[in-house]
Amino acid sequence: MSTIYRVAAAAAAAAVAAGCAGDPSVDREAELELAPMEKPAVVTGRVSLLDKGEPVVFERASLDADRMSGAWVEGKQKGCSWVSDGWFGPSVSWENCGGSTGTQDITKSGDIWPLAVGKVETYEVSGQNDKNNSWKTTRRCEVKAAVTVAIQDKQYPSYEVVCKNSWNTYTWYVSPELKRVIKYSRRHKDRGLVTDIVAVLE
Repeated sequence: MSTIYRVAAAAAAAAVAAGCAGDPSVDREAELELAPMEKPAVVTGRVSLLDKGEPVVFERASLDADRMSGAWVEGKQKGCSWVSDGWFGPSVSWENCGGSTGTQDITKSGDIWPLAVGKVETYEVSGQNDKNNSWKTTRRCEVKAAVTVAIQDKQYPSYEVVCKNSWNTYTWYVSPELKRVIKYSRRHKDRGLVTDIVAVLE
């Protein structure tokens, strides 16, 4: 192996190791046990967030015991609205989101609530949009770990919930203390980190 190749290989290995180190705001090292978390009632209203450092505002409402509506009212996704199947489920309909409007039929198995490490729920999904695209996929959601998340210089014990389908990995950090999501990301298998949201806590 040439010297140049060895240096390049070492640099690549270092980059991979750094990437595997994960988000510095999430502490996975401390031993942490959380009591099972019951599903909170969803409070209707606006929530201030930062998406990759940019201020955004999200408005949410509980439609019934399972479904929620959401809309971006400020920020780069302003005008996008949707109805989703609960906290971690896929959208059943959306309008003007990423230039797309569409619907999905979903069949749910399992129940992730109350949150506890190892709990799983899955969704069989078939969808279509206004661009005549259609698809089928499975979303599998699992409570992966109990971790500590640093938000605005304070540490919050949280459940890490990870959902995956054919194209994306979605990760939520849910604080039992605050009874809400305090951090969320979406990573596309080709485009990388698409959304990286942190709550603005008052």
